[in-house]
Amino acid sequence: MKRIARAPRVENLLNLCDDLQLITSRMRDPELGRDQRSKLRTQSRHKVARLTRDLRAYRFRGPLAEIMRQYRLSPQHFLVLAQLLHRHLRAEDSAVQGRVLLSAVFDTSFAVLTGLDLLRDESPLRASGLMLVDDDAEHPDDLLEARFRISEDAVNGFRDEVVGFVPEDLRRSLTDRYHGNRDVLIDLRILHNLYKERSERVFHSDRWDRLHNTPLSPGRGLTRRIDSMWRRVRKKLDLSAAKATFPAVRFMLDHMLGEPEMIIVVHLLFKELYEGNAYADAAELVRLVSADEAQLIDNRRFMAKSSTLLRSEIVEVEPVLEGRELTGEVHLADWVVNSMFGPAGNVPETSIAADEKLEWYEYLQGLCESDRFFRDLDN
Repeated sequence: MKRIARAPRVENLLNLCDDLQLITSRMRDPELGRDQRSKLRTQSRHKVARLTRDLRAYRFRGPLAEIMRQYRLSPQHFLVLAQLLHRHLRAEDSAVQGRVLLSAVFDTSFAVLTGLDLLRDESPLRASGLMLVDDDAEHPDDLLEARFRISEDAVNGFRDEVVGFVPEDLRRSLTDRYHGNRDVLIDLRILHNLYKERSERVFHSDRWDRLHNTPLSPGRGLTRRIDSMWRRVRKKLDLSAAKATFPAVRFMLDHMLGEPEMIIVVHLLFKELYEGNAYADAAELVRLVSADEAQLIDNRRFMAKSSTLLRSEIVEVEPVLEGRELTGEVHLADWVVNSMFGPAGNVPETSIAADEKLEWYEYLQGLCESDRFFRDLDN
């Protein structure tokens, strides 16, 4: 009976990387005999070949899937990343020198020298944001002396992969179009949550007063997912014949709101719905739609008096200091909630004819005392 090959698991991939690291460590032993070294090299080649095969066969499902496809990470890239993950999980200091990192992956000086390309700014590992130069590195220009660490995006990606969790924005859509306003609002909520997670990661409370020696934002992976989710939303809207009747879409088009402005509205909308709190700090909203410090400075315009949100009276700002909107609290105007959600409930309106209204008015005008009103009710 023919044996059916099982699909590799992420556990197998990481175990292979651990085995290769152990083999490389043993090969650095100066007392190792020639025969033993030759056997270890053979084992290493076999395991690298297996890692290459398994990486091609394994289907990443979480955030790592898009990165693996876009940047085409090789087994060498994966080995470096696995070594950084190993360091992050087992050492108090997750950062490691470039020379130590490459020595854990490659067993010869020539291989370490050629492996320097894996650490450069333009390398897939750094361009993707999976690997970062440590903020406290003293020699950032010397790749061998610089200290590297795995990013939070990468750690979270591995964690999601291990437990089989696929975030909402990365799940396969069951439909290619929107069938109603509720569907649109669900995707806008998913988008908002991505913005919120990115904001919390980029503008963490202990980061605002620290300098970064890397142009890469901590939330770069989330920015890619945000862009991808907006593309999905636009595509589904293009295929939705009734999109003009959806209150949320009509609201966005009527007021010519951009994507960041729409997310600000959605944040206030769901904050009130879920928390019963209609207010948010103006500075919090600016951080919400900013991917880095440069955008944070530019996006102050969303809270300016000349902005679309304030000019159209979609939001109202109550500043603590006059003329300093970022010091204030922001809430949606009363009419916006119904404009986005549509009228609450399906209670039919009762129409009263004009002649009946006139008769009721004349009756009230002639009513001099309450006793007559109650006698009429009894009759």
